Amino acid sequence: MNIIFAAASSFSEQTLIALTKLDHNIVAVLTQPDRRSGRGLKKTENPIKFMARTLGLPVLEYESLTNPEAYETINKLAPDLLLTMAYGGHVPDKILKIPRCDTINIHPSLLPLWRGASPIQSAILHGDKKTGICLMRMVNELDAGPIFLSHEIQIAPHETAGLLSKRLAELSATLIKNNLDDILNKKITPTEQVHENAVYAPKIKKTDAAITWSMPAVQLLRQIKAFNPWPVSYSFLKGKHFRIWDAELNNHDNLRHSPGKIVEVRDKDILVSTGEKMLALTQVQLEGRKKTAAGEFARGFDCQGITLGC
Repeated sequence: MNIIFAAASSFSEQTLIALTKLDHNIVAVLTQPDRRSGRGLKKTENPIKFMARTLGLPVLEYESLTNPEAYETINKLAPDLLLTMAYGGHVPDKILKIPRCDTINIHPSLLPLWRGASPIQSAILHGDKKTGICLMRMVNELDAGPIFLSHEIQIAPHETAGLLSKRLAELSATLIKNNLDDILNKKITPTEQVHENAVYAPKIKKTDAAITWSMPAVQLLRQIKAFNPWPVSYSFLKGKHFRIWDAELNNHDNLRHSPGKIVEVRDKDILVSTGEKMLALTQVQLEGRKKTAAGEFARGFDCQGITLGC
């Protein structure tokens, strides 16, 4: 069958590789145009575009799929399947109707929980114990299509969004490898979601990562885990931007310290007071410096007794 794969992030790389090993024809990889990034704002191609070119696959890129040229080009390719995964753009109903067989989206949550832009981060932020991958039919409403299959995994306490994304990316590739043909051959019947149980995961902004030290330590830890590797939780240390890449819970009660105060510098971490309990910072980065273990940072920067956020 002829397949168009729509994706834009590194999260989709393993699934693209898995697709190339199936007995189907990838007629195009649909992705986002090059964006300016970095200090020099140099235009950079996304990981999927790079991989597609490396594999010798045709690439399509449009600022918007409402562009008439996008419809005409995709229609001429006569795809049997449009498979989307972290594409990062809206697919109009007109294009959803082009594939002869189906239009499938790979979504990293247990739908209808965490529809939307940040399902992995939202699962960690809210302390979910499990998440997973859903293969669903695409419809006009966001992540609301019937589900062909889902696979559940447990979220480990130590996992950041980056680590969890890696596991879910591997799972996605496996599910496509093992189940795509059965879906295309109508051996798997999709099931409607329970729409009244839908919960949405909003798009994350850099400002969401600012730490409010009056919050309980357990909530701050979830935030730090959820926003690693992006946008990275942060505070301020002596007026400088202070990124907190990772941390651990400390069960000491905060009975007399104001939230955000660096209470103790230890060999491997920096103990900070919060609105409830203490938080042990384990990996930090001060503005203008490299990311480093918190204990190592503290040995070269006198921060004992300082209140973060000031």
